[in-house]
Amino acid sequence: MDYKKNYPALQQYTYLNTAGCGLLSQSSQQVLQEGIQQYANHGSLAREVWFEELSFLRQRAAELIGASETEVAMITNFTNGVHQVAHLLRKQAEKVLLIDDDYPSLTLPWHLLGYEVHSAPVQPNGSISPEAIENSIRQHQIKILAVSHVQYSSGFQLSLANLVEICRRNDTLLVVDATQSLGMIPINLRDTPVDVLIASGYKWLNSGLGNGLLYLREGLYAQLRPNLLGFGAVGSNYTPESLQELPFTPQTLEAGHYNFFSLLVLRQAIEDSLQIGIANINHRVMQLRQQLTEGLPDNISLLSDYPSTQASGIVVVKAPADAEQQLRAQNIITATRPKGLRISPHFFNDEGDIQQVCQALGELQ
Repeated sequence: MDYKKNYPALQQYTYLNTAGCGLLSQSSQQVLQEGIQQYANHGSLAREVWFEELSFLRQRAAELIGASETEVAMITNFTNGVHQVAHLLRKQAEKVLLIDDDYPSLTLPWHLLGYEVHSAPVQPNGSISPEAIENSIRQHQIKILAVSHVQYSSGFQLSLANLVEICRRNDTLLVVDATQSLGMIPINLRDTPVDVLIASGYKWLNSGLGNGLLYLREGLYAQLRPNLLGFGAVGSNYTPESLQELPFTPQTLEAGHYNFFSLLVLRQAIEDSLQIGIANINHRVMQLRQQLTEGLPDNISLLSDYPSTQASGIVVVKAPADAEQQLRAQNIITATRPKGLRISPHFFNDEGDIQQVCQALGELQ
C-alpha cells in the first residue's frame, strides 16, 4: 500500500528522520483542525465531550503496549514523565544504573535529584552487553535500571525480555524509555512486564508534538504516593487529611489541564498504527533498513551493524561531517548524531527513497 499520499511532507522531501521527528498524517491534521473548530464553536461544551473520550484513548494506548487501561497515563512529553517517575521512586531506592551515552532526557533527572548514579559501558560499535548490565547491578547493588529500549545515537535495540529477567533476578526496578521504539517495534508488557515505560509520541508514532504515554505496573504504583496533584485529582472540597487517603494511580499524574488538541492527534495516530499493525510496520521498516544497509556506497561505512534482533529503524553510518547539510540541499532529510549520520526510514517510505539516499551518499564531497 502507498502511504505517501497521507503524509504531506513526503510530497516535497525524501524524509528519513523519523527518529528525530515523525510526520503528521493528513488524517491527524484533519482531526486537529476539527478539534480546534469544535473548541472555537462550543468552548467548554467541547471540552466536556473530550473528557469523556479520555478513557477510550487510554484503552487504545494500553492496547498498543499490552497493558491495562488503569496502568496508563497521558503525558505531555517524555521529559515531564521521567522527572515525575524519578521523584516518585526516590523513596524506593537510592542507586540507579544508566547506560553510557544514553539519551540526556533520560539520564538527567537521576543526577538532578541526587541519586547515586552508576553507568554500564557501551561497546565501540554502540552495542550493549546484558552481562555488563547485570554485573554492574550486582557490583553496586543497584535498585533502579533506567534505559532506552532503542539507543538514539546508534539504533541498538535492547531485549526487554532480557532486561526483565535481569531485574527480577536482582530485585531491581526497570524504567524504560520507549520513545525510539513505540510505534515501530511491537511491545507487549504482559509478556515483558517492565515496571515503568515512558514514551513521547512525536517520533515513530507520528502523533505530533506535546503528547505521550506513561505506564506504571499495577503492583508498583500501589506502593507509591503522589507528589503532584491538581483539581482533577482532588476536586474543590479536599482537606489536608483527605490527601493521606487519596488512592494513587497513573492517572493521578495527569495534573493540570489537558492539551486536548494534541491528545486528539495522539488518539488518531494510535488508531492508524493499530489498524496497520505494529508487526506489519516493523516488518516494513526492517525491509527498508536491509535495502539501505546493502545499498550503501563504498565510501560510506555502516556503524550500526547488528543482528536483526538488535537492530531497529535507526541506521547510523560514517560520513563526512557536513553530510546532513549536503543531503538537505537535495531535500533529503537525515540527522547528525554523536556516532555519525543517522538515517531512519519509516513505513511510509519506499524503495525509491532508499535508492535516492544511497545514490546521494555516494556523491558526497
